[in-house]
Amino acid sequence: MCSIHHMSRIFITISILLSIVAISLSVLLILQYFYQPVVQRACPDYLETCAPSVNCSLTDGANPCPPIRQPNNRTLASEYRNPVLLLTGRSLLQLYSAHAGRYYTVCHQGWKTSHGWMVCRELGFNSAVLSSPVSLNTTDPKCLQSFAVVNKTAGSPSNLEASLSPVESCPAQEGVSLQCTDCGRSASESQRIVGGSPSAWGRWPWVASLRWDGRHVCGGSIISSQWVMSAAHCFVLSNFLTVSRWKVHAGSNSLNPSTSVSIRSIYYNGLYNPETNDFDVALIKTSQPMAFSETLRPVCLPRAHQQFQATGNCWINGWGHVSEGGQLSPVLREAKVHLINSNICNQSSHYNGMISERMLCAGYLDGKVDSCQGDSGGPLVCQEGGLWWQVGIVSWGEGCGRPNRPGVYTNLTVLLDWVYHRLQV
Repeated sequence: MCSIHHMSRIFITISILLSIVAISLSVLLILQYFYQPVVQRACPDYLETCAPSVNCSLTDGANPCPPIRQPNNRTLASEYRNPVLLLTGRSLLQLYSAHAGRYYTVCHQGWKTSHGWMVCRELGFNSAVLSSPVSLNTTDPKCLQSFAVVNKTAGSPSNLEASLSPVESCPAQEGVSLQCTDCGRSASESQRIVGGSPSAWGRWPWVASLRWDGRHVCGGSIISSQWVMSAAHCFVLSNFLTVSRWKVHAGSNSLNPSTSVSIRSIYYNGLYNPETNDFDVALIKTSQPMAFSETLRPVCLPRAHQQFQATGNCWINGWGHVSEGGQLSPVLREAKVHLINSNICNQSSHYNGMISERMLCAGYLDGKVDSCQGDSGGPLVCQEGGLWWQVGIVSWGEGCGRPNRPGVYTNLTVLLDWVYHRLQV
């Protein structure tokens, strides 16, 4: 009898120990889940996290991301430095030297067409459309503090950057103007758009309609034959997770059935905040290249440090609601807007400090003309040097066309590093 009681006590003791171990493991797993480094949870659970952590992707098939690195090896948005800069509207080329820790303005002497192809591939484009000399005499001196020539034939972009030879100034004061895509040209130079008017056919050939099961949800802008830019907030809702149900419609002013292309994957900035709409940018890669035409061609991405006049020739366009609470427009609408200084937009009478560095305001403080529901993700473009440049992405606002509540747009210029890094996929 004693041996039986003894065995019972041993069994109970073992059971208690196993229970304690099981509870401890459960607690550890819970703690690990809730207290793991934030960068590991940069993307919602239903999305893949790509390295660097600022990239989130949404796909139906295999993971398109490279292997995920450990948190201490990841690169945050503020740390990533694009090795290539194209400055101002003239696309003046600068290359970054990691060894010197600075950007060099590249001199035209020794430059070859093949170098242009390599740099454009570094930016995610298939080819260089134009590579030519440009005078440095009219460029802001603050942008011209270091110069270099390419002193040998390079076999890759990394070799090209390594072959830079610093010089005091460029021979003949000529730098390199590089254009990687034939962009920003409208065939017809002549709305969540409230207060706008119908657009002429081919006037905005880069504007795309992003449709879920055939229904227009958001706008977008074509930036290359296989990439479309839009807003992150268009895709993060649980209703819109299946990529195969999205399609890009382009080349038409109408919401009627038109030429469409399926989507391979959707990427958005992993720092996107759905509560504030900060970092509201997404890139869509199509399953196959789009064929360009008079009514389908890319818009130009802004250049580093490029400035646009507040009262310049800036426009918004889309198929969104023509009035607050109204219906989608069956045809593409357009409206001219003014860029509004962020200091003004952040005043207490307007958005009271809600406008971050990654945002900009456009429209009119007295209201009437604005983007609206359904225009989200569409482009804000400004004309400079005969080309159209995308300055912003329709992001958010309070109502549509309300006084003191202009439209808020993603400030594309400050997010170029992320965009070009993502295009390299």
